[in-house]
Amino acid sequence: MAFVAVITPTTPGRSVNYSLRFEVFYYITFTSTLLAGSVSGCRSANTYFTILLPLLDIVLKTWALAGFNSASKRHIMDLSHQCLVDEIERQIRILESDTSDNLTARRRTARRREEYLGIIDARQQNSDQQYRTDLLTLLSNLTSDYLQSKAENKPPLHLNNLSLFWQIPAFCGDAIVVDQNYAKDRSKALQDHRAAKDTYTADIWERRELTQWISGPEPSVLVVQGTSQSVERLEKFSVEMVDYLQERCPTVFLLSPLPTFFYENSFSRGVSRGGAVLRQIAVQCLRIIPSSVKDGTLSFLANDALSFLDKMTFNFQTACHEDWFSSIEAALSYQEQVYIVLDISILHQHSRDAFSWPARFFNLIHKLRGQKTDLRVMILTGRSIDGLLGATTRIMSVDMAPQSPPHADGLSESEHASVYLPQSNKPRVIVSLPALADDTETTKETFDQNSTQSDPINGNRKEERQNLVEGTHRSGLGSFQAADSGVTSEGSPISWFKNLTSKTQPAIYSSRSAKGISFKPVKIAVLDTGFAYTEEHDKKSLKPYMHRIKKFVSFVEDETDLEAMKDPSGHGTAVAVQLLKVSLGAVLYICRVATSSKDGNRELFPDKQAVERAIKKAVEDPEKGGWGVDIINMSFGWAFDDHDGVRNAIRFARRQGVHMFASTSNDGLLGPPNDILYPSRAPEVIAIDAADGFGEYTRTTASSVSSYGRGRRFSAPGTKLTSPHSAALYDGSSFACAIAAGIGALVLEFARQPPLQASKTVQNSLKEMSAMIAILERMSAEKGPDRFKFLLPWTLLGKPGQPREFTAYSLVDELRNEFGLAVGSEVFPLEGES
Repeated sequence: MAFVAVITPTTPGRSVNYSLRFEVFYYITFTSTLLAGSVSGCRSANTYFTILLPLLDIVLKTWALAGFNSASKRHIMDLSHQCLVDEIERQIRILESDTSDNLTARRRTARRREEYLGIIDARQQNSDQQYRTDLLTLLSNLTSDYLQSKAENKPPLHLNNLSLFWQIPAFCGDAIVVDQNYAKDRSKALQDHRAAKDTYTADIWERRELTQWISGPEPSVLVVQGTSQSVERLEKFSVEMVDYLQERCPTVFLLSPLPTFFYENSFSRGVSRGGAVLRQIAVQCLRIIPSSVKDGTLSFLANDALSFLDKMTFNFQTACHEDWFSSIEAALSYQEQVYIVLDISILHQHSRDAFSWPARFFNLIHKLRGQKTDLRVMILTGRSIDGLLGATTRIMSVDMAPQSPPHADGLSESEHASVYLPQSNKPRVIVSLPALADDTETTKETFDQNSTQSDPINGNRKEERQNLVEGTHRSGLGSFQAADSGVTSEGSPISWFKNLTSKTQPAIYSSRSAKGISFKPVKIAVLDTGFAYTEEHDKKSLKPYMHRIKKFVSFVEDETDLEAMKDPSGHGTAVAVQLLKVSLGAVLYICRVATSSKDGNRELFPDKQAVERAIKKAVEDPEKGGWGVDIINMSFGWAFDDHDGVRNAIRFARRQGVHMFASTSNDGLLGPPNDILYPSRAPEVIAIDAADGFGEYTRTTASSVSSYGRGRRFSAPGTKLTSPHSAALYDGSSFACAIAAGIGALVLEFARQPPLQASKTVQNSLKEMSAMIAILERMSAEKGPDRFKFLLPWTLLGKPGQPREFTAYSLVDELRNEFGLAVGSEVFPLEGES
């Protein structure tokens, strides 16, 4: 006898209140096997049926009470929506698991608000918006009410839960959503600290290419590319552009910087950086769908709403990198006009993933034009990539700010705004869409007025945003000695320097001052643009450092040494100051090796012959007219190793036991064909990347998988660094290199003090490059999948409560691993020796 049962839950979700409805079709056969066992004594089919039916009834009710997972699916007559129901049930189960312990759930929610600031996941959405209730209502529509809805020719979704159009696909697979407006406001807050000359953007708004892109008759892709000198200008311009467009039409955007958790989540889910970014764009494209809601109906989807949502859910579950363009097309095909603004620096060293995007967006624009959608896409990058793009791609290059932009001092607030954000110069957008619906944010002003519990993505986060802005101002971002209030800006090195000054430096210098011990200072040659000390304000601000500068020499042909005391660019001065802040006992030899090109370009570059001469002079023994330095800092580089003189000078320096540090690159993946610059890729040189104050690589960091520098490549703070001679903040591997060289000097200084100063084997070993690398590895840590070794000197030099002798032994132990047990035996005899 065979039975077919249809089980229908009366309450969706995990409820155990089910009704059972049986449609039994049976036929009776008797065999000797079937009659055996528990029914062997039955004499007729009626007796058999009487015994078996109650047993089956008990089994089916037990399954129902246990939450038989497929029960809710049986009443869906259209199996094409099964993917959607599966995903809804999965999300409901996750959300219900969080409500089992209300106290635990509240604590988890509070912790998530702190850790995931700027990030939304399904649990946060449920806390802010009662997301689970909306899912349960939709599930009921899809199961019990589906046939009735279809019969009445009504879409099963209602106006009060249109946000489900983006929420259900967005949270597939435990994915997260970036609150792009929060990230934009954070960028605004951080930009408040930058000097006006570095954030001047009025000239960009006057560009003809921009006018054509915004309001020209043909939709297009515009690539806005900058340089390392205009990155901050582009960041400010991108925020201005989004604010301007959001007031006028639907705008989709992702700007730098994104919350750190975005990268951690994409890695944990095995998603490529490019795919993760395109996914966020697709989510935002779904979010603007409510702008098409008219008179309580989905005019653009009519009765296909359910099929559309099911299709989007399936796409978000299965999409790979290239598939996201199809999802974006589907989401935008019902709009009339949309702008996309995307800063690909958010990809960090994975920027190459985006090189094909201009062409892909160009094809998408043409597809959407056939569906009466006007799509315009702006892609921003802080590096020159025009050589990697197709000939048809429109490019607008943005260089450093004009030498003499309009001066805003003394102007009224309205006049100031007209200088830095000239509204009259901005082209008018042809607006063809109705205003955005209430559930889609536009500007910060509308957020401040409308952020309530009904906001579908941000919830009540006005206070959090305000705290961010105020906290950024409170941090001060002054010199590293200044104490902060516990709130630092994104990537600030304040905490890193606090650890250095409170742990490492006291461990090295307090003992010396207490016992009156003197030792030979570490000598460092700084090959750069010079050191500013001719102007009065420079003399005043840099006076505390001057007693530690031993020489000013220009190695540029036809220049006097006085030129080494000038530094119009400020680069060499800022580099030297970072060294002096890290190592409080080192002395510097300032070597000017920078010159201007002969074509009249004022930009400075390292002169290779000057570099060769400087290295030879710095390394040579004092008895032979040299300086006998211990370390050389080279915060510069070239694409190619094409100068025999420099190459031979570097090899000579290494044979003399001199440690050389060089910066890798500030061009991310858009740098030289060899990934990192020369001399940082020379085998005799320690290569240094820039990281932020917490060890995260910067968007300008070169490839982490480069074969060059492997095993001798480290990172140090290289963002938002200060120097007393300027109010500017300094970013880049140039300044990270100086900090790393200063850490190398700390190692040598520690070894020149008791108890290790008495060990010749230690002193000799520390001249070897492998010894310095081993020590730097011992005091570094790796964060994230890219395995950059971020320098934390206090993990070896200055551990709280650790005796000086124990630190010395730890250093010796590292050297013994490299050079044998005899190293340091003068101070720490081997077992059995007297």
